[in-house]
Amino acid sequence: MDNIHQSFQIHRDPLKNKDHRRVADFIESTAGIPLPESKKTLIETRLRKRQRALQFDTLEDYLDFVLENPEGENEKVHFIDTLTTNKTDFYRESEHFDFIKNHIKSTYALKPKKIRIWSAGCSTGEEPYTLAMEMLELKESIPDLHFEICATDISTRCLAKATKAIYEHDRVLTMPLTIRRKYLLRSKNKENPRIQIAPEVRKFVTFSSFNFMSEDWARHEQSYDFILCRNVMIYFSNADRERLTQQFSYSLKSGGVMIVGHSESLIDPKSYFNRLKATVYQKGG
Repeated sequence: MDNIHQSFQIHRDPLKNKDHRRVADFIESTAGIPLPESKKTLIETRLRKRQRALQFDTLEDYLDFVLENPEGENEKVHFIDTLTTNKTDFYRESEHFDFIKNHIKSTYALKPKKIRIWSAGCSTGEEPYTLAMEMLELKESIPDLHFEICATDISTRCLAKATKAIYEHDRVLTMPLTIRRKYLLRSKNKENPRIQIAPEVRKFVTFSSFNFMSEDWARHEQSYDFILCRNVMIYFSNADRERLTQQFSYSLKSGGVMIVGHSESLIDPKSYFNRLKATVYQKGG
């Protein structure tokens, strides 16, 4: 009995301060996201799942494998995914989608063109699919409207889920009922009811991996009419947020619109944007 208890205690070793520091240093240098002391419990909880999955005796052993051992290179993808994945919902902060539709009606309806939207930090796809469904709704009143949505995230695991577009039933309850009836496919498995986004929605969304801190931004330059980067930059330092504000301004077309989450704001937006309303900014020109 004592041996079992001792084994369990070893398995549940707490995250040491030095290990927290090297995790935080790696994630900040790789993904630009600070993980302060206040996040220590969250880090331990999330990494414990990977430790168990790979059957390491201790968290320290797992971290040595990922951060010090060349054989752990492939695990780094899961490591980053585990610590950078954020919560999202369909129709989260829904007034942003209303703003986009109204802005298109007043600005683009009389001069039809293809609208390009970037969902930056798309997680598991709820935001870009919401955008696609709302644009399809708008297209009913503006038949000449054409659009495409670029959705990016640093997490390959999230992108894989987003591409499949399959969700648990309770995940779609934030959608209006009329939208659910039009754009969702339901599984026939009553024991595990799951939902898939319909192909006529999915075809408008393209997913790809993008790391704000290390990728080449040139492919996004002056490409978009709208950029949504919501509830993402709150995890970055002020210096990185200021740099991202500049990069996003370069990625917008003249007159394009940048939207951030309700809990955040751009750093030094006046150098690049005019503020239209809280969390909504427009590039000059």
